[in-house]
Amino acid sequence: MIKTVVSMSRRTDPHWHHDKLIPVLERRYPPEKVHTLVVWTKFPETLVSRPYRDVLSRYDQVYCHITITGLGGTELEPNVPRPQEALGALAALAEFVGSPARVRVRPDPLVVLCRQGKILTNITAAETIIRQAARLGIAVFSTSFMETYPKVTARLKKHGFEIVPLSQQDRRRVIRGLAQSAAGESAALHTCAVPGFPPSKCIDGELLARLHPAKLPCRADKAAGQRPLCGCTHSVDIGWYSMTCRSGCLYCYARPG
Repeated sequence: MIKTVVSMSRRTDPHWHHDKLIPVLERRYPPEKVHTLVVWTKFPETLVSRPYRDVLSRYDQVYCHITITGLGGTELEPNVPRPQEALGALAALAEFVGSPARVRVRPDPLVVLCRQGKILTNITAAETIIRQAARLGIAVFSTSFMETYPKVTARLKKHGFEIVPLSQQDRRRVIRGLAQSAAGESAALHTCAVPGFPPSKCIDGELLARLHPAKLPCRADKAAGQRPLCGCTHSVDIGWYSMTCRSGCLYCYARPG
C-alpha cells in the first residue's frame, strides 16, 4: 500500500484551528496511513509548540511551507508574526522535522502598492528573507505575485491602497533578482503558478519520497484539477475555505469580500 501525502493547507492556518485540524488528523489520517504531512503556515513557532508538536512528532515525515512575506505586523498582515520573529523560529523547526531540507520558505506573495503617492512593496524584504533563511540551511524558496481579484482590489482600496501593476518585463526582472539572491546562497527560487514562468511543484511526491526516513514511495502523478502551471503531485488537502482565519491579511483571496 502506498501511503497518503496529506496537506494541511494554508487556508486553515494551524495557528487558529488546532481544535478542528487535530481531530481530523487523528480520526481520518493517523500516522500509519500517512507518508508525509505537508503543513503550510505563517506561524512556524506554532508547529514546535503544543498541541501540534505532540501530534506532528508521531508522523514519519513532516514537510513545512513557511510563508514569510516581510509584511507581518503591518497593516497588510496585522496579526502575523514580524519577519524576524518568524525567521527566528526556523532553526528549531528544522531540527524538529529532522532537516532544513524539509522546510521551504515562501516570501509569497510579492506586493507592490501605492498610498498617498508612496510605494509600499516587500520585494526588497523578500531578498533579505531569502538570504537570512538560506544561511540557516533552507535551500528552496517559492514566490508569486499578489492576485488582483476584484474583492482584493476593493478591500485594499477601502484601506487607501492602489495596486501598482507590473508588466511581464518587470516581473521577470523581480524574479531574476530574487533568484540571484537565492543562488548566491546556494539555494533555489521557484515561482508558484505564475504566468510566463516554468511550472513548479510545491508538493513534490518524488522529493518527499527521497526525503522520507525510510525512502518509502508515494504518488508522483500530478494532482487532478490543478492549474496548468501547477505541477503539484497528488495529496489529500484538509484545508477548508469555510474556516475563518484571523491573520487579517488585506490581500488574501480566500477572505470574503
